[in-house]
Amino acid sequence: MRTISGVLGVLTLTIGVYGQAFIHQKLGENFTQIGTGILTESGLPFWSAEAIAGNLDVFKITGNNNFTASILGLNRIADPIDYHPTAGLMWEGSGSALGAGNTDVFVETTNITASVLGTGRYAFGFKFTSTGQPVWYGSGSANSNQIDIFLGSTNLTATILGSSRDAIPAALNANDQLLWDGAGANLGVNRDVFRTNLSNLTTTNISQTPLGNNRFAVAVALNSTNNAVWYGSGSANGDYNDVYYDSTNISFPVIGGGNITNPRDAVAYDVSGTNLIWTGRSATTSQFYDSFVTTVGGGTVNMSNTTLGAGRDSYPIDVEGASVLWNGIGANTNNYDVFVTRPGTTRNLSLLRFGGGTTIGVREGYGVAVFSNGNVFWFGKHSTTNDKAHLFHYNWTNDSSTNLVQEAVNRNAEAIHLAHNSAEQVLWAIPNAAGSSYEVYLSTPNRPTNLQGTVTIAGFVGNTSQIALTIRQYDPYTGNIAATHTGNMNAGSTYSIAVTPGLYDGLRITAPRCLARNILGLRRLLGATTLNFSLTLGDVNGDNVIDDADLLEVLFNFGSSTNAPADLNGDGVVDDADLLIVLFNFGAQGD
Repeated sequence: MRTISGVLGVLTLTIGVYGQAFIHQKLGENFTQIGTGILTESGLPFWSAEAIAGNLDVFKITGNNNFTASILGLNRIADPIDYHPTAGLMWEGSGSALGAGNTDVFVETTNITASVLGTGRYAFGFKFTSTGQPVWYGSGSANSNQIDIFLGSTNLTATILGSSRDAIPAALNANDQLLWDGAGANLGVNRDVFRTNLSNLTTTNISQTPLGNNRFAVAVALNSTNNAVWYGSGSANGDYNDVYYDSTNISFPVIGGGNITNPRDAVAYDVSGTNLIWTGRSATTSQFYDSFVTTVGGGTVNMSNTTLGAGRDSYPIDVEGASVLWNGIGANTNNYDVFVTRPGTTRNLSLLRFGGGTTIGVREGYGVAVFSNGNVFWFGKHSTTNDKAHLFHYNWTNDSSTNLVQEAVNRNAEAIHLAHNSAEQVLWAIPNAAGSSYEVYLSTPNRPTNLQGTVTIAGFVGNTSQIALTIRQYDPYTGNIAATHTGNMNAGSTYSIAVTPGLYDGLRITAPRCLARNILGLRRLLGATTLNFSLTLGDVNGDNVIDDADLLEVLFNFGSSTNAPADLNGDGVVDDADLLIVLFNFGAQGD
């Protein structure tokens, strides 16, 4: 369904705990209110929170600083919207510096909406295109206070809709196809769904032909092949609400016709590939709302009728690949439960975790997100959580859920989901132990994680498998060492060393005979991460500087056959080659 946005303390890292499902990092604390968040695919978190009374600001983990106070002035309200690796952070906000009654969209520190909308502005951020162009929507004096969608400063909707415009973006895929719906004088009394190619700015009205007259259509989602999922009503479908995949009516063949006493009503939720999820009711479902997954070109599965039984009500939440997440209640459960369905199998996650059978009102479950492997983030409330909603991660293979709240902080408190990404990282918040303010956490799956690549050590000719590398991972907020790992290189100057998953701001690499090297930059370590770097030979005594002391060590051991540090090039003898390495790098100092 569409989402319409509105307008730090010490990092705690848990490592080395065998059997722990996630690595939990505290990114901030002492927030009196929590707003919204985003988590990029590379694991960069941004969130809004109130650290200064009466002001909701955006916090960037790259510096853990209040990013918006100096831009917005007083009485601030700001939320992060989207991130592009080149363009940076898109966010929206209001404050005294913008003038009363104005809400603007920014890319980093640049206000991209004020000059476009004029006075009396109200702007919302949406998404970046693949090339980093911002898509946003809003109204102001410069567009006659209509609600338009913009690509940068280009108005995409005014010519199409005419006067009395109201346009809302719904989806933007990797092919830069934008799905949106809108109304305007050019459409008469109708509201239609459109698809705009942002590369050439051509627009197609998707809903007009399928619905006929008296149209009201709502855009929902696009898949990777530009197929649109939407729902709407019009004269051509009897003025009932139906779900469509492009121009194909998905719901009517499944739940049948309707009449004044037995109407049909269907709403689309999401699509992944050719699998789309929707909810619908009609005489066929005894007017209960059932949750369906339809494979276009295949069939439709009613996920909820048999599972929930009589008196049921349900709705789907998310679909990825062949995995569907949905919520529901019925006589077979007597509790509001969260379910995941994969081909041929439906599992009740909250019943599995909490038990209680069909006893009325002993548990609650609410889905957040599903992944193609069947794993799920969900909220659960039960007596074992002191009737607080805890955040859980369900593992389909293990058929079990991990309580992230208890694993991270071991206390009962209402958790807040802020964002997640496809790597199954999750950004979330929870009240502190005193209940007086909020803490923000990033949780990363505790999967085997290796830092690997090639190390260039100019002048070294020996067996690199005898070189031990030590890797120190730095806390992205405090700058302190969060984890340390050591392992030998491989022959051929390559390495692969197990490290701790998570988000780190810089790595420090040390090796015998070499100056220490700091690899700067914020990076997520998860799975196999490739990092190539070079080290400088010549530090015989390990004091991280190449000077007279190292020169004396080589001269004192000159002519010796040894693998001692004075044999800098690793050929088994201390000779002119080692002396030249010290002389060539003389005066160099490590990081």
